[in-house]
Amino acid sequence: MNKSIVKRSLFFLAVFACIQIPIAAMGQPAARSNYEEINAKQFLVDRKITVSNPKDIAAKLFSSDRESEGRKSDQIAVEYPTGETAVIVHTVVGLADDSVAGMRDRIELRLRQNKWEIVWIGRQSKCQPNRGHRDWASGLCR
Repeated sequence: MNKSIVKRSLFFLAVFACIQIPIAAMGQPAARSNYEEINAKQFLVDRKITVSNPKDIAAKLFSSDRESEGRKSDQIAVEYPTGETAVIVHTVVGLADDSVAGMRDRIELRLRQNKWEIVWIGRQSKCQPNRGHRDWASGLCR
């Protein structure tokens, strides 16, 4: 099967299989508590993201040309807690890195005057054995 067809199919499966999170979770400290806040502008520049629609951002993240050696899974979820808010969670497990086993990015967006804007981005990591925390958390792996 064509690799781009597989990627596209997986993306649409992830979008349509999204789970709803409680409305109260959007913007609440608890939803962000185990994430390290990262610079949104730098995140967008590094990933060459020039779109602002949540589904377009998700598609760009999922179709990125990053290294895939050792990759076990690459998942993305787009959730709409309210009509004016969206949350994208992109999780990659099985990184070709001696200290970091996985990375998870959380992107929160809000609709203002018919335009989506990113209001917050955070990152979590999961460390390789004996390299730090083994659960999803903020902080560096050793």
